[in-house]
Amino acid sequence: MHSEELIDASDAELVVVALAGNTQAFDVLVNRYRRAMLTVAQQIVRNAADAEDVVQDAFLRAFESLPQLTDLNRFGAWLHSITRNRALRYYKNASRYQPQEDMEPYLNTVSDTSAIDPAQIVESELTQQGIRDAIQSLPPDYQEVIELYYWAEMPQQRMAEFLSLPLTTVKWRLRKAKELLKTILEKRGYGEDL
Repeated sequence: MHSEELIDASDAELVVVALAGNTQAFDVLVNRYRRAMLTVAQQIVRNAADAEDVVQDAFLRAFESLPQLTDLNRFGAWLHSITRNRALRYYKNASRYQPQEDMEPYLNTVSDTSAIDPAQIVESELTQQGIRDAIQSLPPDYQEVIELYYWAEMPQQRMAEFLSLPLTTVKWRLRKAKELLKTILEKRGYGEDL
């Protein structure tokens, strides 16, 4: 398969090609699922750097175990399971788990800050932090679908496969999560700003 064909291929097709020795096919799968896996890992380990380590480990385990995958159409769900298990093991085995704040969202990468009002920057950061806090207060099932949908930009069908859930369940959880999030944000005074 050529590069263009790989990008449009299904997960099952990519697994077959990867098993035949084409590492580019596995790279496409990595790019397809990386952000979703980071979302899952970070929910468990609560630290971006540790989540990166978990995802790298999960991809390595998945690549090594690829020949044992029995249902090629369930690659996403299988990968989700590996990621979740690796994150739980990492969290359990961490000698001293201390949640750390991920500072990356706070770093300003704008080169010309003279045109930006500092008050707007602070207000924007406070709003973003308020939204992150509201998402963290959602039940885990709702938090997971919101993060996969918005942050990992995962389509609902792929999310259903990744989470091993019916599409209708994913749609329902996403709708309910949005409703709960809106209510939480309105109660915290963010309703008129969003």
